[in-house]
Amino acid sequence: MEDPQRRRRRRRSVPTWMLALALLQGVPGGCAAPNQSPLVGSNWGSPRRYVHLQTSTELSNFYLEIKLDGTVRGSASRNPYSVIMLKADSRERVAILGVKSSRYLCLDPEGTPFTSAVCLRDDCVFEHRLLENNRDVFYSIRTGILLNLEGSRQVFVAGHNLPRTALFLPKSSTVPLERLLLHRERRNRPSSSTPAGEGSDSRPVPEDDAELELEPADDGANASREALREPPAHDPWSVHSTDTNSSPGTTN
Repeated sequence: MEDPQRRRRRRRSVPTWMLALALLQGVPGGCAAPNQSPLVGSNWGSPRRYVHLQTSTELSNFYLEIKLDGTVRGSASRNPYSVIMLKADSRERVAILGVKSSRYLCLDPEGTPFTSAVCLRDDCVFEHRLLENNRDVFYSIRTGILLNLEGSRQVFVAGHNLPRTALFLPKSSTVPLERLLLHRERRNRPSSSTPAGEGSDSRPVPEDDAELELEPADDGANASREALREPPAHDPWSVHSTDTNSSPGTTN
């Protein structure tokens, strides 16, 4: 006859065993339907989810780029500064991080872009929507203003025509992760000509863009299906300008 104490221990262990089995089988939670957007999935925040966010004007395509000094602009080529990590805050909310610059993209209450070294919930977390034309849009959780590389201010309303430069097509990252880490290590390495602890500071070391491997943007094949409109006269994100001296505000 089985010992009563052993029987009680075996009975108590059954719920734990069943729970472990359920976890090993991977009980689905929030599984998404098949989707062409690489932003929808369970591996956000992993290197495999590093992307380049491509948008377009009437003339050409550009990639969202976040430089070391916090400058946000459109780049005609894929490069380490245009590698973006989308970090999930919830199923439909993301933070947009420049991997190389380690800065978050944000919008202030007026819709003006800036960057921050820390993720500010009201300013640096975006609602994410996938449209029927397989373009992604991001808008402020506080004001509803769209992230737009032309800088025009428009609140997202489902079904309404959207600015072309507020529509993004994610592209898988073409920059090796090792290259991003190498550049980050160079920025943090003290100069060999300066004795340790004497006159050194933590400011990033300027990098030679000639070392970067650039990949040109796609041709006009990825034009938006949304209604087009004339680009505004101003260009705060330097999409049309090659002047790298202008910069949106940044915060530390």
